[in-house]
Amino acid sequence: MQTCYERFIFLLIPLIMLFMLTGCENYAEKTHKSWVPPPSAPVYDDSTIYARIMAAIQSDPTLQGSNVEVKVTDGNVSLTGFVISEDQLTRVNMHSWIIDGVKKVDNQIIKK
Repeated sequence: MQTCYERFIFLLIPLIMLFMLTGCENYAEKTHKSWVPPPSAPVYDDSTIYARIMAAIQSDPTLQGSNVEVKVTDGNVSLTGFVISEDQLTRVNMHSWIIDGVKKVDNQIIKK
């Protein structure tokens, strides 16, 4: 049989938990007024991504003699064409991935 004290504790614990949980409900309202949301990430259009990849490929002396075509659709880069060495293949892939705004690179380049 429970004593009066045990019943009191048994009823008091859920009540305490209820008060604790209701205090955590609206934390967003307690944010300081000086807080501002962070700026959104820059958006890169396909023509800018294409131009930057082509500039990197054309200015790389290691890629002389390669024939690479680049297509960009919604930040997804497709590489086709031919290179003469494994080093050229790696460098074209690297130049594509380091450009801001690139989401995916589909490298279909063939080494001759």
